[in-house]
Amino acid sequence: MRIERETVLQLRLPYCENLHVGRTVFCGGEGPRVAVVSGIHGDEIEGLYLTHRIAAWLEELAATQPGALRGTVEIYPAVNPLGIDTMTRSVPPYGSDLNRQFPGHAGGLFPQRIAAAVVAAVQGAALVVDVHASNIYLREIPQVRIATEFADTLVPLARTMNLDVIWVHGAMTVLEATLAHSVNERRTPCLVVEMGVGMRVTPAFTEQVLTGLLHTWRRLGVFDPRLELPPLSHAPLVADDGNVQYLNADTSGLFIPEIEHWTSVAAGQCLGRIVSPHHGRTLSEVRSPTEGVLFTLREFPLVHEGSLMARIVAGGSGRVP
Repeated sequence: MRIERETVLQLRLPYCENLHVGRTVFCGGEGPRVAVVSGIHGDEIEGLYLTHRIAAWLEELAATQPGALRGTVEIYPAVNPLGIDTMTRSVPPYGSDLNRQFPGHAGGLFPQRIAAAVVAAVQGAALVVDVHASNIYLREIPQVRIATEFADTLVPLARTMNLDVIWVHGAMTVLEATLAHSVNERRTPCLVVEMGVGMRVTPAFTEQVLTGLLHTWRRLGVFDPRLELPPLSHAPLVADDGNVQYLNADTSGLFIPEIEHWTSVAAGQCLGRIVSPHHGRTLSEVRSPTEGVLFTLREFPLVHEGSLMARIVAGGSGRVP
């Protein structure tokens, strides 16, 4: 196995410094090439820990079973390095969302050049996984999000990813400027994985997704088919625009949850209360409108009227181990 660290893009910064967008490449043979992209948003750290765990797993594999890697694994830990360094969602100093700049322009502005370099680098891979966390307000169970137009190709790949939810959603105009849409349009399969919460790392979620990636890569031929892997532990529920219920706050205040994340709920069940710090009364109760499974839950306790509190896959039942 050969391990190389490469520069995908280098840009001069205004004062005597360079910006590097880098990748680490684990090459074992002529088999399929796969890629994991992280750090498009600088306030999403979950993917950085995942790329660390991938690298640690592959480095151990190189030491113990060097011939087990038949293809190539590329990891892109932080394609928005200035955003990561400053914990800023957008690309400093432009204030633009990098995931609204794809497919980019090699001769364009700073964010457009990053986008173009990343698209060119991952083009032709057997599978690209674009890893995101939620924002600081919501915690997401590990899930994959797939635009309807690419569902026939991507859903079969997602089923072995050890995730809790496969969410197939209708495309919106803004999605056309994302990495996933741009790469899928170019016939390179790209899955968007979302997990955890902004500015945090959830190690249990990372291990869950790592296991899914390894199984998916083995299925694609990246590994020797005889390679032993940790068993899959999660079977996904399938969500779509017709069975995902959104719960929004009907008043402002302090949200106190009364239920665990990724739990079956009954119609009318109380998920939490919105209270006021000024007096002892409950201002509002957040109740499930349907039977289902809670896969998104409010993390940041201060809420405004209309704030998203939770998402439920209607009709789902049971708690995935």
